[in-house]
Order: sequence, then C-alpha cells, then structure tokens
Amino acid sequence: MGMISIYETGKMRVEIGNDEVVKIFKVRPRYKKRYNCEKLALLRLKGLSGFPEIIKYKDDDTTLTMTRLFGENKEQLSDEALQHLRLLVEKMLSAGVARHSLPERDLLIKGGKVSIVDFERVTLRGSPWSPMWLISKKVTRFHLLRLISRHNSALLSEKEKNKLAYFSNIREKLQVLKRLRSKGRKVWRSKTKPGEYTNKFESEKAKK
Repeated sequence: MGMISIYETGKMRVEIGNDEVVKIFKVRPRYKKRYNCEKLALLRLKGLSGFPEIIKYKDDDTTLTMTRLFGENKEQLSDEALQHLRLLVEKMLSAGVARHSLPERDLLIKGGKVSIVDFERVTLRGSPWSPMWLISKKVTRFHLLRLISRHNSALLSEKEKNKLAYFSNIREKLQVLKRLRSKGRKVWRSKTKPGEYTNKFESEKAKK
C-alpha cells in the first residue's frame, strides 16, 4: 500500500494507504453489528461510483479493506456538489442502503463531485414495503434536505421546504420526549438502592 496514514479511535483503527483503506473494528459493544452493517452496505453498493469499493473482508477479526476515495471535507458545499449528492443518495437508496445521518465529515468533495464514506449506521432493505425500510428512507431524505438547507436553501423546492419543516417539527418533539425519558430514568435510578429489586424478587420467591 506504500505510505500509510493511521487514524485511531477507541472504536476502530483506520489505515489509509495510497489506493486502499483498511478499517479494523475494535472489540467494543455492538462492534460486530457495526462491522456487518458496513460490510453488507458496501457489498450492495459495489460497482456504483461515489462509494468505496469493497476489496476483501475478514469476519474473524472484523476487518474491511476497501478502495480509497479522494477528496476533502468542506465547510461549505457548492451548488454543484449538493446536486451531485442528491443523485448519490437516490442511487444509494435504490441499492437498498439507507443512512441514519449525513454529516459533512462523511462527504469527500473533489471538484463538484461528492463521495460518501462510513456506513456503520445504516438500515438495509429487506422487503421494499417493510415499514422499517420506508421510515428509514424518509429519515435519509430528511437528512439530505436538512444538509442542503444549511448550505443553500434556495436549492429546495417549496414542497421540499414544507417537508423539511414538517419532519423537523416531529424530530424536535421526539427529542424532547427522549430527554424527558432520560431524565426520568436518572430520577428512578437515583431512588433505587443497589440490590433492592434482587432482594424483593428473592423475598417474593421465598413466600411461594
């Protein structure tokens, strides 16, 4: 691979060579699920430009080897890049891969062309009419519209702006519910003494 640059986090090690990228998933909670998601997503996207091409994989040590895509992260995406991203997202969905988010850090820009990397958090299509798949497609398109809006909202049609506002409102309400649930759990745990429920269970069992 020639010269190698190494990027390492607590969850993975990424070795970037001249033409290949080797991604090693470290043993951490849910690491096999993240590995399998990325592997299966890349296999579905095989042959499509704008996505890494999987070269080989090793299930035993959760390692993926893929082609290197060239480009850089941009703080501001051009109109041309945003239009190209639309096409990529539709190709990705047609291949049966829906992303849970579309952060700029996962977009490599070269000229007006975009490449998408990192597919650990995706939903893969089973049945085309599966409720989970239909929801996942909407989530992917929501994140696409949100990204375009951040960079140039003039590229959105009125219908798309209305969709974005509608789903943003739903998302905000879900975030509020999530924060309330998290807060409720903390309060509940703070009132629960260690071993309380184990002791209660044993007590009830003894009575029987």
